[in-house]
Amino acid sequence: MTRILICIQLILFTSLSVFAQSTFSVELQKNSSLTINGTTNLLPFTLSHSGDKLLKRNFIVTATQNQHKIVLDQNQHSIFVKSFDSNNKMALRDFFKLVKADNYPSFNIQLNYFEIQSKDINVNCAKAYASVNITIAGKTNQYSIPIISNQSGDFYILDGTEKINIRDFGLVPPVKMLGLLRVNEWIDIDFHIICKINQCDITQALK
Repeated sequence: MTRILICIQLILFTSLSVFAQSTFSVELQKNSSLTINGTTNLLPFTLSHSGDKLLKRNFIVTATQNQHKIVLDQNQHSIFVKSFDSNNKMALRDFFKLVKADNYPSFNIQLNYFEIQSKDINVNCAKAYASVNITIAGKTNQYSIPIISNQSGDFYILDGTEKINIRDFGLVPPVKMLGLLRVNEWIDIDFHIICKINQCDITQALK
């Protein structure tokens, strides 16, 4: 997912004409993060995936704009489920079991398009909605995710959150301790992406 979200961010700060195409180099920073927040009837739990666990943090992306919609050429990404970590090891083990990590070792992300809602150049802030397909345990659902992007010097910061119901993926919230511990079917997926982005010449990018 991180790769897709970075791609969304770089477009928000780039002036593209209708049907224009631009190529970018992207360098993901290690202090980026993807977090899953959930609750039980007894206590909350947090699962995190840091940027330094991604196999690839530098890549080239080509983006095409059609009016307010943006389409990217590299719009698929996978996140290894067992790269998530948590201080609550019991919750982490239950999470791996819930999403069938042994049979489905990754979450798959497909970006359909995203649409710019507003852009404030004076404060280097932009908002957009991303149409994204998320595949968990072999089942795919589509979401429209709100995104806020900010620029800080040479770095770009992208934040967003989406609430999803795990039952939409055919997953059943676990019940443990003879029914005393019940996991809420709703979870929040939060992302905080930091990266350096540079526009580049397509002939150089293809070398």
